[in-house]
Amino acid sequence: MPASGHSRTELSRLGRAVRQTREQRGISPGELADAAGTTRQSIHELEAGRLDPTYELLLAVAEGLQAQPSALVALAEQIEGSRER
Repeated sequence: MPASGHSRTELSRLGRAVRQTREQRGISPGELADAAGTTRQSIHELEAGRLDPTYELLLAVAEGLQAQPSALVALAEQIEGSRER
């Protein structure tokens, strides 16, 4: 699903937040895909900022990371803040 309604920058920050959280937890992209009930390609596209995730996918990815969706969004906002300083 291509990005629609959200800037590439916002999606890129969300992707970086997902990747950072996944790596901190020592989870491979394949393991996250399995836990979230999606494909490795979807995880790759999400982390690359090329996928505008549905709410359901965001919930599934957060669950796979054992994180709250709001924590991923907050981390994405922190990434934004650190880039602007």
